[in-house]
Amino acid sequence: KLSGISKFQKFALLTLKKMAKGGIFDQIGGGFHRYSTDARWLVPHFEKMLYDNIQYVNLLTKFYQKTKKKYFKIKLVQTIKFINKEFKNKENLYGSAYDADSEGVEGKYYVWSYQELKDLLKDHFALFEKKYEISNTGNFEGKNILVESKQELTEEENNKIFEIEKKLIQERQKRTKPFFDDKSQTDLNSFLLDTLINASVVLEDDNLKKDTL
Repeated sequence: KLSGISKFQKFALLTLKKMAKGGIFDQIGGGFHRYSTDARWLVPHFEKMLYDNIQYVNLLTKFYQKTKKKYFKIKLVQTIKFINKEFKNKENLYGSAYDADSEGVEGKYYVWSYQELKDLLKDHFALFEKKYEISNTGNFEGKNILVESKQELTEEENNKIFEIEKKLIQERQKRTKPFFDDKSQTDLNSFLLDTLINASVVLEDDNLKKDTL
């Protein structure tokens, strides 16, 4: 089995880290975009599919169970909360996908201008800039897709940034959201429930299980 060969484990671990730190992952809201358009995992096709996020949760659960790395746990919990909050439809089942565009512009809901971030975050901007690769020119059509930088942050700094990001989530909720395809597919709902229940057991978190069922 490839999973028993260390070099392949290292390859998979590096790939997962690059994906989790890159623009293909929604750093603010959680969840994975459909695919990356470049080798850096920077610019995604901004559509979010339920089946992609199921597989991502499944993979993160396995890597967290194996490594016990807190970073994977943070991304795992963030993605589960995103799915439970944003993918449920009026029947309390899970829908299928979010479009890539809003107001006719792909990625508009997810990207930020440099000045917009400065104005919103004010005194907290310097710390935010330490965590993410952002610039005045941006990395996507003059705007910034949030990508984690290589700088190491202390636990205290990470806790402060978590509070800062709540403000950005609130601001983003004022924008026009991409269209949500709320169609429920029995196979995906079953796959997701199995995946989320398994994650709740691995994380030893009954609250995640309650949110799911």
